[in-house]
Amino acid sequence: MSTDELAARRARIDRIDTALVRFMAARQREVMQIARLKRDPDGVRDPERIAFILDHIRIAARRYGLDEAVATPVWRELLERSAQAQQSLLRRNVDHRACLDEGQCAAGRPSSRPGGRSPMQGEPAQRNPS
Repeated sequence: MSTDELAARRARIDRIDTALVRFMAARQREVMQIARLKRDPDGVRDPERIAFILDHIRIAARRYGLDEAVATPVWRELLERSAQAQQSLLRRNVDHRACLDEGQCAAGRPSSRPGGRSPMQGEPAQRNPS
């Protein structure tokens, strides 16, 4: 393989990676919208839904030529990180509601997460204004 061909293939991979990030970001937004429909931080994982998603991914992987040994662990990790993000959002909402009920909330109180980072974004956690 020539140096030019290697560079061209790597450039294609970079474009694919960017597209994957765009799709994953869209998925993450949906995951967080779904979290807002849930109430219990400890009940965010639905084993039946997880099994359905993994079956769907295995079928899609076979159809599109993606090795299941790659697809399955990637999606398991994605599902786990999504559940963690939903739990984090729900726990913050529960803490916020409890704080409001007790009347002891201080505006701009520091995040309980080290560095104020969101678990899914790696960016500073966003606060919803009251």
